Amino acid sequence: MRADRSLARRLARLTSLGFAAIWLLATLAMALVLRSEQEELLDLTLRETAELFQPVLVERWKSGEGGAMAPSDDPPDADEALVFLLLDSEGRVLLRSAGTAQADLPKGPPARGYRETETHAFYLTGADEAGYAVAFGDPLHERWEAYRDSFLAFLLPMLALLPIGYLMVGWIARTALRPLDALRGEIAARGDGRLDPIDAGGQPGELRAITATLNGLMIRLGRAIDGERAFATNAAHELRTPVAVALAQVQRLKAEARNDDRERIARIETALVRMSRLVARLLQLARADAGIGAATDPQDLRSLLDLVLEDSRRDPARASRLTVAMSAGPVMARIDADAFAILAGNLVDNAFQHAPEGSDIRVTLTSDAVLRVENDGICLPEAELAGLTRRFRRGRVAGGGFGLGLHIAETIARQSGGSLALASPPVGREGGFAATFHAVA
Repeated sequence: MRADRSLARRLARLTSLGFAAIWLLATLAMALVLRSEQEELLDLTLRETAELFQPVLVERWKSGEGGAMAPSDDPPDADEALVFLLLDSEGRVLLRSAGTAQADLPKGPPARGYRETETHAFYLTGADEAGYAVAFGDPLHERWEAYRDSFLAFLLPMLALLPIGYLMVGWIARTALRPLDALRGEIAARGDGRLDPIDAGGQPGELRAITATLNGLMIRLGRAIDGERAFATNAAHELRTPVAVALAQVQRLKAEARNDDRERIARIETALVRMSRLVARLLQLARADAGIGAATDPQDLRSLLDLVLEDSRRDPARASRLTVAMSAGPVMARIDADAFAILAGNLVDNAFQHAPEGSDIRVTLTSDAVLRVENDGICLPEAELAGLTRRFRRGRVAGGGFGLGLHIAETIARQSGGSLALASPPVGREGGFAATFHAVA
């Protein structure tokens, strides 16, 4: 079963269904009451009319003014009119109204009370002292039409209440659940960089209890994250000096070693270099998690990028592959200088690590503060591309990375108010990878 995506819509639908059930029961009850009351009213009208006109019809018969009318004398709408009969004590018809030829008349001697035939409902007065009785009747289909028209006059406005009720209940549900939407927004604004407690002021009692539980959870989570960051930072700081010393000693030992020992020393040197890079990445990660991206004063990204690229330009193997295109003038953006240096350095290092040997690395900085780093290589599927900014997530091409560079860059970009976009292949190319940082100018 598909879960409802909106609590307000679910509440409105269930409430409306309950309202519709009550409405249906009320309508059925109204139909029964209307039918009963209408029948009672019409029967009462028949009885009073018959009793009122009984002496009039008897007098008419005695005076010789009445007589049976021929069926051809019936008016065209005779089946819609009241009919009456003047009967003797044997039930013979002495006087009748127009329309009786089309009516199914009561049979037998007259007896006071109601009778219903196939076409009419009659009331018989019973014989008076002279032995005369009167029967008054109205057509059954007229009664049905009157009931139908009365019921429709009640039902149609009631039907209009259903959509109006649904819309009103939906509005009420959305209005009542606004504090829940506000709480959802507050929760969505929290993350590993923001775990401050949510203000429960003005919230309903039910949400205050939930908010208190969430605040307790975020406090415990914040302590755990702070402990993790402190451990990583302290460990990286403690390891940086011993690793640097060990690397210097190994490089000195390598220079003094015999040829047959240099291969093993070189492997040790490679491991120490990789450990040194990992320590540097961990320190960068700790700084990024601490929130160094934001800055109040704009910085010149062009001069900062020149400093970042100096390391690559000093390496002949990298310098020959590097293609740089920058704006002629300063490129100002609101980002911390150290944070931009870490971001740009990680993007460039990531491109060198994962590009095919000897392929070009293209670095572009536009005047509107957009840094773009491209490299050649195979195309990555969309699902894999979306996960590259996660911590310790590496691409399919082995390049000696740790899965931290793009995560650090994305964290700094978000903290500075900018964004980092990944594309594979870049626009206009059949293969490769591009990382584009949009800074806040």
